[in-house]
Amino acid sequence: MWLQSLVRDDADRETLFRLDIATQRVAVEKGPKDQAVIELTGVYHNLLRRWSEV
Repeated sequence: MWLQSLVRDDADRETLFRLDIATQRVAVEKGPKDQAVIELTGVYHNLLRRWSEV
């Protein structure tokens, strides 16, 4: 099976991965409705939109 990422740059994908892991850790510690989790999730999605190639 072949899979292509929407984010071309390796460093950008790594940044998104690390941000996602950190967001998940904060969500476990503080809960998914914590303001920090909501803000981090928003940043993740904004970067994904910016860096993705459609």
